[in-house]
Amino acid sequence: MMDSIVSSLVRTLKGYFADLLEPQADGSLGLRDEELGAWASCCTTGQAAAFFVLDYRMHGGEGLAIASRLASNVLCRQRPDGAFGQPFYVRHGEPETVDIAEIGAAANSLYLLHRHAGSEEAKECLLRSARYLLTQVAAENPGAVYKNPNARHHDVLNGNMYAAHTFARAYGLSGDARLLERTVCIFRHLIARFGKHEPDWWPYIEHWDGSVGMGNSVSYQGTIVAFAAAALPLLPQELQRQWQETAEAAVRRMLAAMKEGPHDGNEAPWWCRDWSSVWEIDMAFSRYAHLPGARDYVEERIRDMNDRLAREGWSVFAPKGLQPDPERTPVSTSFRKAASFAGYLASMKLDDASCLRRENS
Repeated sequence: MMDSIVSSLVRTLKGYFADLLEPQADGSLGLRDEELGAWASCCTTGQAAAFFVLDYRMHGGEGLAIASRLASNVLCRQRPDGAFGQPFYVRHGEPETVDIAEIGAAANSLYLLHRHAGSEEAKECLLRSARYLLTQVAAENPGAVYKNPNARHHDVLNGNMYAAHTFARAYGLSGDARLLERTVCIFRHLIARFGKHEPDWWPYIEHWDGSVGMGNSVSYQGTIVAFAAAALPLLPQELQRQWQETAEAAVRRMLAAMKEGPHDGNEAPWWCRDWSSVWEIDMAFSRYAHLPGARDYVEERIRDMNDRLAREGWSVFAPKGLQPDPERTPVSTSFRKAASFAGYLASMKLDDASCLRRENS
């Protein structure tokens, strides 16, 4: 049943992304983000590329060729230092910012593009971004990585996991021991910070003295849990055990919060309060589908998305609850939300283990 629904979603989404493809002079393919008024970000382009691999694996066709050309576009636009520019919430006329989320959210897509489509461009992108993150390890704590070059005054906990995830995926393609060492260090740091302020919560931001900079977030807690999965097999056995205990407690707390709805105590970042658009939450629950309520939540969400796409079309991805600033680019866009969902589907179906597969089924 779930495979047929995912297949339906993929067929529908393919039409959305295919209509936005634009050939480039260098032979690559770009994607236009109309609400942004620019080319789609490198991160969302990478996520869409992995989606085309998924479409090929499920339905055949030209998905691999499209994915490879999109990966070439990402490599061409990657910054010389290995970071990806972030075009969202930037003052008009100013250059894109750099943000660790743009790297971490694309890392698994780049990994999948190499593993499933043989894209050397995707591999090079991933390794370059990991090498960049090595230069951003925090001087204040070797288990933390700066969110961006201008945000060195605090520790963004979910950003650390984006870095660990990137390091782990890049290690899988390179065997570079430095990347595994950083991954282990970050996991130890995150375990140490869990529950320090409130039971079973990571805050979104801590200051370097350990005080809270911004409070709890279901969305970002979900990011930490979801993106840890790729690194777990690489960790020492005892650290794996410690993480599993930590992550299960984190997911139970998230499931309880979902019944409350978003408020200041469980979703301090105002831009993340539309949980229906945050598929990292679903990724986290799917990683721990054995916990009561987790699998049911994910499966219901996928069914609902399939039904809503049929009824509402692409408006289903329109960001909600965001505060526009006429002096800045959008905080997010419909394309960004669609690409995030497409990347989630690709990870769910193309990772080594399907997140929704029951054991021994």
